[in-house]
Amino acid sequence: MLLVSGGTQAQTVASYTVSLHVDASHAVQGLLRVHETMSVPPGPLTLVYPKWLPGEFAPNGPIPNVADLAVSAGGKALGWQRDPVDLYAFHVDVPPHAGPLDVNFTFLGGPAPGFDTARLATPNMLSLEWNKVTLTPFSQSSRNVTIVPSIRLPSPDWKFATALEMAMQHGADVAFKPITLNALVDSPLDAGTNARTFAMGTWDGAPLTLATFADTPEEIAVDHKTVAKFRNLVAQMHALYRNRHFNHYTFLLTLTDQMPGEGLEHHQSSDNGSSGDMLTDPAALTANADLLAHEFNHSWDGKYRRAADNATPNFQVPEIDDLLWVYEGMTQFYGELQAERAGLRTEQQWLDGLASTYAYLDHEPGRTDDPLIDTAVASSIRRGIRPWSAERRSQDYYTEGEMTWLDADVLIHNLSHGTRSLDDVARAFFGAGHDTGPITVTYTRDDIIAALNAVQPYDWKRFLDERVYSLAPHPPNPFAQAGYRLVFRATPSAFAHLVAGRRKSLDMWYSLGINATKDGTIVDVSTDSPAGRAGIGPGMKIAAVDDRELTGQEQIDAALRSAESGAPVRLLLVGGGVYRTVALDYHGGPRYPQLERIPATQDVLGAIAKPLAAP
Repeated sequence: MLLVSGGTQAQTVASYTVSLHVDASHAVQGLLRVHETMSVPPGPLTLVYPKWLPGEFAPNGPIPNVADLAVSAGGKALGWQRDPVDLYAFHVDVPPHAGPLDVNFTFLGGPAPGFDTARLATPNMLSLEWNKVTLTPFSQSSRNVTIVPSIRLPSPDWKFATALEMAMQHGADVAFKPITLNALVDSPLDAGTNARTFAMGTWDGAPLTLATFADTPEEIAVDHKTVAKFRNLVAQMHALYRNRHFNHYTFLLTLTDQMPGEGLEHHQSSDNGSSGDMLTDPAALTANADLLAHEFNHSWDGKYRRAADNATPNFQVPEIDDLLWVYEGMTQFYGELQAERAGLRTEQQWLDGLASTYAYLDHEPGRTDDPLIDTAVASSIRRGIRPWSAERRSQDYYTEGEMTWLDADVLIHNLSHGTRSLDDVARAFFGAGHDTGPITVTYTRDDIIAALNAVQPYDWKRFLDERVYSLAPHPPNPFAQAGYRLVFRATPSAFAHLVAGRRKSLDMWYSLGINATKDGTIVDVSTDSPAGRAGIGPGMKIAAVDDRELTGQEQIDAALRSAESGAPVRLLLVGGGVYRTVALDYHGGPRYPQLERIPATQDVLGAIAKPLAAP
């Protein structure tokens, strides 16, 4: 809530135009200089910095990174005061006949609360989210604030890409056409010295492009087969939704090992960041195959159709996230599935991913007292917390949301004898009849239930109540009705092995109850496991296994196999400068989840995985 004087009410119905210039000359140093000019009426004025950011579901606006704030009018400095309750609001008294207001500040790159705030620049690229550099008059609707944005790039040699429409460019200086504040925040910009743009085709006249930026030229030396897979992704989305809700679309992709990764949805673009080798190493591409598919799907699910309580009028109003199991859960389902349908992953890799997802959810002690809906409602306090994740449940609305929608898809398939699927629900609800530009149409839980019933009559309210709103000892299990069963084997699937290699991790989750980094640092422990019961916790480090220095996963699996004969597994741990040996009374051998076909049953998952025919 904004605690301001009576001038606030006058502002809520007013419209403002702000000229915004970002000097990114020193972006590689971690500095952005911001200058804004705005015409405002005299009297009390409240300037606000975006707080609740779309797609982050939390008050993550990186306000700690704002420094050197100065406000002036007609060359005369004006004092400002931060609101003592809402730290994202600044109060200024504008004198009569002062003329346009000038606002200057510096955005400081570097870590701050929020998962993307450390993501700014490397020596060869810049990733700019405009919410970091906007301080505007408070308005009840962000659509009442018009921004005229411009930027100075670090060098005239730098290329850039954005969903914004350019007005002019002169060397390193680029100006864009006026746009509303909500649309500006929805249109990030990437720039860099090493850049390649690939045409992804057109969708009913709307062009789509993949704009890549990298630290080195070698990281964007992409072969035509890889590019073709992303074009297939566009084709599969076209086949799924039929109608678009953008006038043009840009996949922004930064490839770097120097800056944090990213995956953030926008209406006419997506802000994607991955490792430097994503497009040149087949293993890296497979591991990250769902990144662009997930964020592209959000153009329909999350941007065009958005839960009513999540579609706030401005960036200061808290978002209510109780329907994230639709927003993120169904997008998780289609992100994984559409990546497979496009050829970015194989059907077997998709199946292996489902096995891993289900098995992890089924080994969460926290699910016995925390329903799935709470992971959505409390999303803003669950981000980025890894230790004891099986007890916390973290952001399960993604993964258990995926299993819920897979369960619904299998059910629709079986009830309709293969004539209908969840695709029909998604097409009718998110495709919604005809092409549009970037608009938002809200919905409620009842609308979702009605959409399901329109495709396949069923007691969908009870279905969702049981899976989302009630305590469930086990996650939704669609496998038996789809011709599969979950089994545990002594060796991981090829896909699980690939993912573990990319993450540089050690997996003992379904045996000892430990996940660790390659050097033995324990990242997570399940309380309901041999390790948890033995007093092992996150942050400790495995120095040796069975009295031998830790060498890797093969050594751990060998020790687990040896323990099947009756001897305990001995771990030498170090933590807080103290070494101790723990003997774990576990004799079940290595355990890795996989799906196995049930003989003489219909392969429903195989039917779901088939690429869609062009409309």
